[in-house]
Amino acid sequence: MLQASFADQVSGRIATLTPTERRVAQHFLAVGPEGALSSAAEIAELLGTSDATVVRTAKALGYDGLAELRRALTTQDARPPLEQRLRQTLEETPSHELLTASITHHRADVDMLARLVPPPVFREAVDILSASSRVVWRGVGPSAHVAQYAQLLCRRVGQPSLAMVETGASFADELLALRPDDAVVVMAYGRLQSHVSVLLDHLDTLDCPAVLITDDLARTLGPRVASLLQCGRGASGLFSSHAGTLLLVEALVLAIAKRNEVRAESTVATLNRLRASLAAPRVDAR
Repeated sequence: MLQASFADQVSGRIATLTPTERRVAQHFLAVGPEGALSSAAEIAELLGTSDATVVRTAKALGYDGLAELRRALTTQDARPPLEQRLRQTLEETPSHELLTASITHHRADVDMLARLVPPPVFREAVDILSASSRVVWRGVGPSAHVAQYAQLLCRRVGQPSLAMVETGASFADELLALRPDDAVVVMAYGRLQSHVSVLLDHLDTLDCPAVLITDDLARTLGPRVASLLQCGRGASGLFSSHAGTLLLVEALVLAIAKRNEVRAESTVATLNRLRASLAAPRVDAR
């Protein structure tokens, strides 16, 4: 057995897979070690295929079976270092084809998102967020910008909102601002980081619900949150993409607006009026 990473194993054999096997392989790349612990039957039900196809995909990828594929995922980092993923992305596709390749990858990600977050799961998250007085978005690194974007969208539809993006000791000051009537959307990817554990511990003391958006931490953190939304970050061996997360966040905000259309429409009308006032010609005092 080659000691290649799982991402390399998929990359080297993806062209030989059938469309259904390719979908199963992309599922393993998206969910990572946590999702790989699901049974063949559970994976097959999620993807709308057979458990035999799941096992056949594992063998087509060069493993003896699903058990060995699981070991490969759980004993190795399914996502290579950032610089390796960037190099792989740039080497794999000519520059003039990068847009087409990105669109193809995003289509696969969107299809996967639709399977991982079916309507009942999405509705559960919206119920939690809509019932809160304020929606708080937590993200660090690239996810910090997504959290700030989500806060802006909420503001535009009249939903009180807050973005928590600090790290280190400064995060403690943000934690002080949380209230029991908040609902917190936590974006956490890859390995479990200490700030996520501290946040969830503090939410437990406040009896404040959390909605988790994650790729690899579903099994680890699922029991600790009120709602779980699985969302990948693109193909594991390639440069990360947050397109799926953005799509999910925008859909959540629109669903919140739908729950209170009068408030949303009134807020947008006020926004337009203020914009018009700012765009009017300035009259200097004489």
